[in-house]
Amino acid sequence: MPLEDRLQRLRSFPRAPAPNNDASAVQTNLGTDVVELLQNILAFHVAHRPGSTTFGNDQAKGLRLVQVHVRPRERGRTRASPLALPAGPEPSDAKIRQSPGASAKRTNPDDFEALTVCEVVVEQGMLNVHGTLAGPCATLLIDLATFSPLFALGVVTGIDPSGFSTSMNIVWHAPASRGTTLRFVNTSLSLKPRMAAARSEVYDKETGKLLFSATQIVSPIQGLSAPGPRAHARL
Repeated sequence: MPLEDRLQRLRSFPRAPAPNNDASAVQTNLGTDVVELLQNILAFHVAHRPGSTTFGNDQAKGLRLVQVHVRPRERGRTRASPLALPAGPEPSDAKIRQSPGASAKRTNPDDFEALTVCEVVVEQGMLNVHGTLAGPCATLLIDLATFSPLFALGVVTGIDPSGFSTSMNIVWHAPASRGTTLRFVNTSLSLKPRMAAARSEVYDKETGKLLFSATQIVSPIQGLSAPGPRAHARL
């Protein structure tokens, strides 16, 4: 399959609505076209469109991409701060600054590492009977968040990591109450044709307290077709 065709399905997604409609608000070392594509991908999987009845849309539609970086992987690198990611390679690093998919022929995805940060505010409809973030809601958000670095790595190496979850391991550290801004710090672990993995650490943005963390393993599906007409509707 030609390199550009590998991302054709992702490029067919409609432009993301708020809160993911402003690429300039995202801290990144990638080009604007890449950031907009990643915003579109996130909004599509949240099913954020008028009249959406997709499971979890009401709870996840506020999830926004606030940082994305792709950089060469280095052994022994110090882990990023939970509240801010490093700037990554300088803009002169052509390997990761060029158009999505352009470097796939000469780049092994696992030679690079993608880091993303997503945020969402805990609202009433996300709480359980005890007044804290419900476990199923947290799981949904983790699913979306851990996919974000895989898509970031995929679009700069010409690989569509879309697939299904085969394993998700979640560790709960502390509860989150209404009004808490959840800050998901996500890192790609590996991206291969038959297996991809990423981890997420979720913090209270204001206090920096670790609330829950997770690792997800995904099995990519090759040859997915573009979404139907309904997904192409303007938002």
